[in-house]
Amino acid sequence: MADSREMRQQELARLLLQKARQDLDLVVRVADSEAIADEIIGFHIQQAIEKAIKASLTRLGIQYEFTHDLSILYRQTENSGLTLPASIDAVEELTVFAVQFRYLLYQEEQGFDRTAGLNLAEKFVDWAESVIESLVQPSPKNNDNDQSAD
Repeated sequence: MADSREMRQQELARLLLQKARQDLDLVVRVADSEAIADEIIGFHIQQAIEKAIKASLTRLGIQYEFTHDLSILYRQTENSGLTLPASIDAVEELTVFAVQFRYLLYQEEQGFDRTAGLNLAEKFVDWAESVIESLVQPSPKNNDNDQSAD
């Protein structure tokens, strides 16, 4: 039954979006704290973007690759016909936070731009919400054409 499959996709997409928002909410609350390491902030920014992309693909019924690589997910989303809210260059450097810097120290001379990362994650989460919700709106039906003239 296509309707129940679509409902499951919608529910899963909303769940992924909720999880993306949780990552984003955490970053909003702790981004200014020097006690929180860049790699922790970067990890949750990366996760928010990853989950936002996966939520959008799920809502479209597209099987995505099980990866943390934002470049792969970005290209897959582009290939689906969606227009993403930022360039691939903006997101691909965040992939390192998903794996490498989760267990290693982030040692970048110029540091991680938390504000830019937060703004990027907000764009992706808002974008995913618009993708999910735009597909939920019922399409208007013109019942006048369905009735026969007597």
